[in-house]
Amino acid sequence: MSGREIARAVGISHVNCNRSLQELSQHGLVKMRKVGRSILYSLNKEHILVDEILGPLFNKEKKLFLSLTNAILAPLSGPKPISMILYGSQIDEKRVRPDSDFDILCIIPDRTNVKKFKGEISRSEAQIERKFGNRLSLLVMKRSEFLKRKKRGDPLLFDIEKQHSLLFGKHFREI
Repeated sequence: MSGREIARAVGISHVNCNRSLQELSQHGLVKMRKVGRSILYSLNKEHILVDEILGPLFNKEKKLFLSLTNAILAPLSGPKPISMILYGSQIDEKRVRPDSDFDILCIIPDRTNVKKFKGEISRSEAQIERKFGNRLSLLVMKRSEFLKRKKRGDPLLFDIEKQHSLLFGKHFREI
């Protein structure tokens, strides 16, 4: 990526970003290469700090949502949700903050007792907040309610469909 692209992605000025990237390059953490009038930067995966610290850290970060999903599903005694969809600020890089809730749409089978389902998940909410540092904000819908709201063009479901991440089960359009 170019310095300007990186600056935009992390939300800092391109001048400060380029200064930092040049310093990282001097230490060997970042590779620089000129392409036309631009300088492109990439992570030096052979550097010991990248290989032994940053690389494993990035891999752990990818597994965080799997760990979150397992923590939510663990206390359930009945049927699992049809789908668990993460939406909202956690997946919107422009709105995400360290204290953003995990907004999760849980679509459950019609035969599932909503009160029992919510009660079982509530057992893990405090543990999730301690472990991840963020509160869990669940929107639970039976499949039939989801389909009715989707058919009516519910603005919330429309927004979720535009930007979401599947945590578990069927994709939004498969339900």
